[in-house]
Amino acid sequence: MTPVEQTLLYLTSIVILLGTLTVFVVQFVRGRRRGGPGDGGPGGDGRGDR
Repeated sequence: MTPVEQTLLYLTSIVILLGTLTVFVVQFVRGRRRGGPGDGGPGGDGRGDR
């Protein structure tokens, strides 16, 4: 494997890892925002006793 191919492989791996990490962080933040107290979450929408 040439040095250019090795560099491209490393760069591609880094881009994939950063993209995956970004997706996890965004999903985590969205989940925390949606699951906060008083937001009408599970059982909090007034229809829990039907």
